[in-house]
Amino acid sequence: MNENDIIQALRKAFSNDHIKRQVLDIGWYEKNIESGIDSTGFCFAASEVLYRLTGASHTWQVNYLQDPDHWNQGTHYFLWRRNEDGEVDKANYNHIKDITADQYTLRNIDIPYEQARARGLPFVSRRARLLARLSGLGEL
Repeated sequence: MNENDIIQALRKAFSNDHIKRQVLDIGWYEKNIESGIDSTGFCFAASEVLYRLTGASHTWQVNYLQDPDHWNQGTHYFLWRRNEDGEVDKANYNHIKDITADQYTLRNIDIPYEQARARGLPFVSRRARLLARLSGLGEL
């Protein structure tokens, strides 16, 4: 399955209330419903699903930002594509894959990607495993 098909399946899953209730913890579920923005709360699980199904650390670097209080009062996760040398060019915003950015951009909040920090994903998370399966993407 290619990257665009995975993203389409994930975005469709974001709008499914059954999937929301299964994947999001109660606090994120409430923020999701309150905001009316279906991607709210899915950033870590969705980023991990895309990361694991499209090359993992050979293709991506996982990044996060601590949310200021006026965002969602949590941590935001997204992916930065590695170049041919395996490096990440943080000056190249075209290499960012942030499939849940709309939880901020729809509220006119600019995401300060330049402040992001990298992190690893040594284990498959329960929420990513569940999101992949419920989205029809199979097992991670």
